[in-house]
Amino acid sequence: MSQGKAEFSGPGWVAVLCLHVNCILWAGILKALGVMLPTLVEQFATETWVIGWMVAIINGAINIVVSCLSCSSVLMRAAVARCFPINYGTATGLAMSGFPVGTLLIAPLTQLLLDTYGWRAAMMLLGAMSLHLSACGALFRQRSRGSEKSNQYETLREDDDLDDSSPNNIAKEKSRLRAFKDALTAQTEHFGFSVFLKFSFWIATLLEVCIRFVSDQWLVYFVPQAEAKGFSPQEAVTFVTAAGIGNIVFKLVLGVVVDRGLLKLRPAMAAVIVMSCVSFVIVPWVTSYWMTLTNAVVFYGSCGAIGSLIDIFTRELLGVDLLISAFSWMEVISALVSLGFGFYPGWIYDETGSYDLAFVSLGCVWALSLVALLMEQVNARWYKK
Repeated sequence: MSQGKAEFSGPGWVAVLCLHVNCILWAGILKALGVMLPTLVEQFATETWVIGWMVAIINGAINIVVSCLSCSSVLMRAAVARCFPINYGTATGLAMSGFPVGTLLIAPLTQLLLDTYGWRAAMMLLGAMSLHLSACGALFRQRSRGSEKSNQYETLREDDDLDDSSPNNIAKEKSRLRAFKDALTAQTEHFGFSVFLKFSFWIATLLEVCIRFVSDQWLVYFVPQAEAKGFSPQEAVTFVTAAGIGNIVFKLVLGVVVDRGLLKLRPAMAAVIVMSCVSFVIVPWVTSYWMTLTNAVVFYGSCGAIGSLIDIFTRELLGVDLLISAFSWMEVISALVSLGFGFYPGWIYDETGSYDLAFVSLGCVWALSLVALLMEQVNARWYKK
């Protein structure tokens, strides 16, 4: 896909549309598992943390190996970054508004499917919805370059006329050690290991892992947490619907504000992170209907805004060429963290009978992302010296 003014061309908006659909499916399926969590605990006669950990395994280990959602997400995010050298905040805001749309639509749909068909049929129907990803993949086309060069004259290098067995060529051959080093370097670049050597990659990864882990746990455990506070399943789904609307508004508005230069990227990220931390810390005192609804809107709206800003932040730190490798390894590391610690909110609930401590601890994890921003500022000042 071409760059430059690609933001006004078809391929750019195709990339936005495909990433939008991917986000709908990702958030929708994860939220559907959260809606079904109380039903699954009852059906399998087990504890909450066991089912929660199974969801974490689905979101973690399977994503590392075979998840079409993970692979397509990385490629589509990189495609959007390449196609929109300017107005990237607006483009990624539109694309990632699929997360709240998925939450907004699939959460009540899952509750309807549960009430109508049961959890087994509901899972089958939700799985069938994922087939839309194949249509998204079919929309991408790589520009053919063979036809552009087929009629062009190509000059031969001078050394192409020389005999490979000539003494001069033999003298210029690389040693086996140098050849092994070159092969190792090529494989390192091929698998994207080179990003591990960049400190800026680890800054972006810490930010991504903290935000991704906490937001995924919120999607899984918010409905059970609302029901544990005495709200009905229908009221809990209403909270999620309102949160999805807030996510869309926050994401689009903040993306445009950052693109237009009305607010700088890093202050915007810091403000959003602080808002989210506060919404977690006050969970033990949030008991009424309207307070719970407002709290959900503030957190998930902030989550949507920071999700778009992280991609802009990563592109600024690493550049466009390293985005595929960076996004891929960030997905893998996030999945490993989810696999290792995705059970603990449910475990805390089983031990204490309340989700309050679990949500406060998630707020502390979210606050670690402020450390990443501080590290980036210190690193930038160090290089200026």
